[in-house]
This record gives sequence, structure tokens and C-alpha cells, in this order.
Amino acid sequence: MIIAVLKETADYERRVALTPPAAQKLTADGTKIKMEKGAGKAAGFADKEYENAGVEIAEDAAAALKGASLLFKIRAPSAEETKRLPDGLTVIADFRTFVPDWELIKNRRFSLFALERIPRISRAQDMDILSSQDNLAGYKAAIEAVKMLNRAVPMMTTAAGSVMPAKILVVGIGVAGLQAIATAKRLGAVVFAHDIRPETREQAESLGARFVEPERLNETIAEADVVITAAGSPPRAPILFKQKEIGLLKAGSVLIDVSGNVEGPGSPETFTTENGAVVTVDRQMASLLPDTASRLFANNLCNFFRLLGSGPAAGQTPDFADDVINRTCICWQGEKRE
Repeated sequence: MIIAVLKETADYERRVALTPPAAQKLTADGTKIKMEKGAGKAAGFADKEYENAGVEIAEDAAAALKGASLLFKIRAPSAEETKRLPDGLTVIADFRTFVPDWELIKNRRFSLFALERIPRISRAQDMDILSSQDNLAGYKAAIEAVKMLNRAVPMMTTAAGSVMPAKILVVGIGVAGLQAIATAKRLGAVVFAHDIRPETREQAESLGARFVEPERLNETIAEADVVITAAGSPPRAPILFKQKEIGLLKAGSVLIDVSGNVEGPGSPETFTTENGAVVTVDRQMASLLPDTASRLFANNLCNFFRLLGSGPAAGQTPDFADDVINRTCICWQGEKRE
């Protein structure tokens, strides 16, 4: 069995699906890996590091795919990439941006495993790419917001006078939101948090945030120096920040959206409102930390691969009785699975 790893081609994507330490563990078990030249460069990993880990460096994507039965990727292959994949290939990746050509997939007998579908159960925690990447997105959102802000964040007492701490509101208390709260608190801000789920109050308050009830949300938005939106992405969740809510932002404030909760703009995009607030929409926030994000993603992916085993890449039917494997397999040998 040969595993291929390709350079990511999506705009603004700097991560790589396999890091040298993760590759070392696979090659030590006798697994052969072929990697496209420069695939890890944007994440800070040199080809030499991969070679030292036992990886064969291929001149281009076609050479890396030659003879491969399994493909590791961060993002699912694009339409053009899919056309160039060898017949019968098994692909393990994040398929949230995938636009499938099911006729092509069926004719070429591809098998697809979607890592974003890993169930959030205890035995699958070390495979959960959403948790690992969302953690980084929440952290980076807080850092980026502070960098863009036109004022200091912590309370300061100086001979010239005192500076009150900045107010940071986090909307959506999931994995990304909790990390944003924790990071903002460490930076010295007064942190507020909102979620429509009342059970999240305790989690937010345990990190030092003040929970905001729905009837006070607009008031808090208008007073905040920073707003970070980390609620679920549409269509799973509604768009929370439409023109009305954006219009509440005060001059000089910053809104960072990491999950598609702002109406209108694409991703990544930054614009300034009529009020003078700066809004940044970036659903690839983890990609701004490509070293750490790649290491965590690679660990998640390799843990899933160990569960899956090498059999599916050799054409053997996976153990669909296993809930993790069953949920992640969206297509087996060209046949779409629900």
C-alpha cells in the first residue's frame, strides 16, 4: 500500500495533511508514503524533514499519486483534482467544501472518508478534526481581533491615568467560542458570552465570562470593543449578524467571524462599516497557524487511519459495524452512502 500526500491547492490554505513526526510513525510500521515536492513548505516543513522520516518526495502530484491506493488531504479534492485521481483511490480528508460529481466518482470507484463526520464520542476524541481545528480558530480569532483593535486590552494604571479593560463579546459557546473566551480572558479583557443554549452558561462562566441573555445581546454588541462570532455555520445554524446587528457595532470596534455568521461577504474578507467598525470574515482561521494546525490534523487523521486499517485501500470492505467508520464513509467504491 502507498499513501499519497499532495500540496493543498485551495486559496489561503497553508496546512498539510501529514507532518514529519506523523509520517515517521507510519513509515516505522512499514507504510510507504509518497509526497508531492514542497507540500509541507507553507506549513514550515521542509522536504528534507520528510525524507528523514522515510517519505519519498515526488516531483509533482501525478508522480505522488502513481501507484497510490490512499490519499491524505486537508481539504477534499477540487473538481479538477478529482479528474486526475487514479481509479479506485481511497481519500481521507475534510469534505465540507466538496462539490461532488457523483457520476465520475461512481465510474472511477472512489472511496471517500469525511473526517468532519467523526462522531463526538470519547473513543473518537483523538480523531476529531473539528475540535482540534476549532480550538485553534478560537484562539487565533482573539489574537487577530486584538491585533486589529485601536486600543489596549488589559486594564492599566499609569501616571498619565488609568485605562479600562476592553470588552470582548463571544457569540457561540462551542469549542471555538470557549477557546476565544479563554484567550481573551488571558489577554486581560472583560469577556461576555452568548449562546441560545442555556446549558452553555456554566461553561462560559467557568472561564470567567459574563453570560449575556438574549434580551441584552444587542445592547452588549453596541458596547463591545470586539465581537467574535463562533456559532454553528449555516445551514446548520442561522446567520446571526445581518445588517441590523452589524449596524450596532461602534466606531473602532472589531468583529471577527470564524463560522459564517455574518451576512454577505465571502471568506476571507475584511470591510469597514459606515460606523467605522472593522469586520473580518475568515472561516479558515486555523490555516493562519499552519504549523500547529497541521500537527493536530495529522495526528487526528493518523489515529483514524489506524482504526480504519489498510484493508479498505486494498479493496476490502470496511468494518461498517464500527460507528466511527460507518459515519465517516460517504462513498464506498463509487457507491454513495447516506
